[in-house]
Amino acid sequence: MTARRLTVTLLGWLATAGLAVTPVMGADAPDLRCGQEPGTRFFWTEWGFCDLEPHGPEKARGLVIWNHGISGTAEQYKAPPALVLRLLHARGWDILKLNRNNLGGTAPNLTLPRATERTEAEVRAQLARGYRRVVLAGQSFGGYVSLETAAASRDVFGVVAMAPGVTSFGVNRLDPSITERLVTEVKARRLSLVFPQGDALFDNRARGPGALRALAGRPAPYLVIDETATSLSGHGGATGGRFALRYGACLADFLDAADSPPPGRVSCPGGREATAARDLLMKPWPAAARPSRDGDTLGGFAPPAGDFWYGLLGETVVAMVVLRGEGDALRVLYRAASPALSGGVHPARLEGDELRASLGEGSAPSIALRRASDRTLELHWTAADGGRALRTTLHPAGEPD
Repeated sequence: MTARRLTVTLLGWLATAGLAVTPVMGADAPDLRCGQEPGTRFFWTEWGFCDLEPHGPEKARGLVIWNHGISGTAEQYKAPPALVLRLLHARGWDILKLNRNNLGGTAPNLTLPRATERTEAEVRAQLARGYRRVVLAGQSFGGYVSLETAAASRDVFGVVAMAPGVTSFGVNRLDPSITERLVTEVKARRLSLVFPQGDALFDNRARGPGALRALAGRPAPYLVIDETATSLSGHGGATGGRFALRYGACLADFLDAADSPPPGRVSCPGGREATAARDLLMKPWPAAARPSRDGDTLGGFAPPAGDFWYGLLGETVVAMVVLRGEGDALRVLYRAASPALSGGVHPARLEGDELRASLGEGSAPSIALRRASDRTLELHWTAADGGRALRTTLHPAGEPD
């Protein structure tokens, strides 16, 4: 079927189904408010992170278009983009969500071509607005849409496909080998694939080896994080803080590189977690968040090297700085890559060998810090109602950039 006939067919189906076709954005930016409801639209766009100021086409390194997954008629559009995209924003990229109406994804033979055509149109529109490069990123079905679009278009600069491979109708038709076919057709100059281990949606199969065999002859660089990455597990293993900390800086460098790396697989050496934490939470660096270099003046809670502590609470990256305020009062600058875990500067107090703080007034979560070793702290986070508690180890970061 030609592209024109496919378009006519899709528009006719949408009209029959009562779903309006949202016009692709032109030269003027559309309404990109977060939290919109689909109404009768099948597609609409929002900023990926409405708490972050967009850079704009003139200043941004480029734009990342996020496609979410699909699970029957569940409202997948309400989920935020993968956390690593916040890190890319700190590196100068704008992040856009291309949302799909959850009630319109039940047509077995139309869901994929409709999403691919709309994504390709969005790429063209954003390039026309002035973005120099467009990267397609997505999880599960969204990763598959990203690959399919990049296989059909030469306008896509890069692809970040996380656990891709779900075909046109939710989880009813799974074909792991489809990724191996698509990666040989992708024309983008940067290709990134993530296959977490223990992906139950694909019967825990190891899909990385097949993708790597297919990519062996690719005349451009590629970044594949496969099942040998023991830190990642589960179908959504690449969307949270664990992936952002371990691989975020590497992925950002891969996309940012002015000169293309040589063809072949790009490696991601470890040891850059502090850089990723800074990009996620401490960039730009808070001007007032300069702790004393003398740990004794902060009750032993100053980091032994650098300026802040960081770690993972579940799949959320957190960072903090212990400060000495007026009158020797202690304060904690606490930041989390999740609004549900709160943030800001809060009064703190020493109780025995613990530093305690409430993360807000009234009913708010609380934290308790204690020394775990010469170079680590143990953080306990407790929900306001006491029903949820998380614990993690915090590590010191180096000097800010």
